[in-house]
Amino acid sequence: MKTKFVAFLSDFGTADPFVSVMKGIVLSRAPKSTILDITHEIPAQDINMANFYLMASMNYMPHGTLFVCVVDPTVGTDRKIIWAKTKHYQFIAPDNTMISWAEQNEPFEEVRYVENKKLFLKNVSATFHGRDIIAPVAGEIANGLPEEEIGPVTTEYRQKTFPIPEHSGNRIKGEIIAIDHFGNAITNIRSGIYRENTVFSIADRLIHGTKSTYASVNSGEALALTGSFGFLEFAVRNGSFAKTYDIKVGTKLESLGTLDD
Repeated sequence: MKTKFVAFLSDFGTADPFVSVMKGIVLSRAPKSTILDITHEIPAQDINMANFYLMASMNYMPHGTLFVCVVDPTVGTDRKIIWAKTKHYQFIAPDNTMISWAEQNEPFEEVRYVENKKLFLKNVSATFHGRDIIAPVAGEIANGLPEEEIGPVTTEYRQKTFPIPEHSGNRIKGEIIAIDHFGNAITNIRSGIYRENTVFSIADRLIHGTKSTYASVNSGEALALTGSFGFLEFAVRNGSFAKTYDIKVGTKLESLGTLDD
């Protein structure tokens, strides 16, 4: 249970003191912790983006890392808070599916509801469970709290299945699962299941083949390539693919064979 590394992911941004307050609480209970920031720029309440960035980044973190994940549109309601562990990592988050895709990398070995109120701050706000519940519990976990003191084991936590692309012959149907701050549209299609000369159709536009770099095309030109996390993505050099073509999370795409067909 005890860990040196605590990694934060949230939609809080950095203009307000929310993140610093949570870090301070963790460090007050586990002063030898090393704090890591995955990102605090998840679009407000965007659970889908949180899922993707956690899944994409977790395996680059040191084994034993405890991920403190707070994107919480239903804070203050009767939704639960959960702790989960895999072979190499731990997570604490609202029970709203935001850590579901972590299981694409490693299955959860155990999940518990966070219910031990003795671990919480004395006064729990209805609008900031990240500060009053999640951060103090994370600090205690990092400091070696026995897992049975977190709360009861559960198998009824909320889950969101990763959208698996559909295959038919050499054709693939997929969708956009995230849009980064550059406006690159990231798909659910992993590298290795499409060819370099595959033709893709998205937003009534054909993208002919994939490129190796963003600089492989002229400024303002659209392209497809394998992004750094291993998924097919669409981009506009020196521009935003999402804004240019009105792409949203959930936008569908498909391959139409290859340039040789």
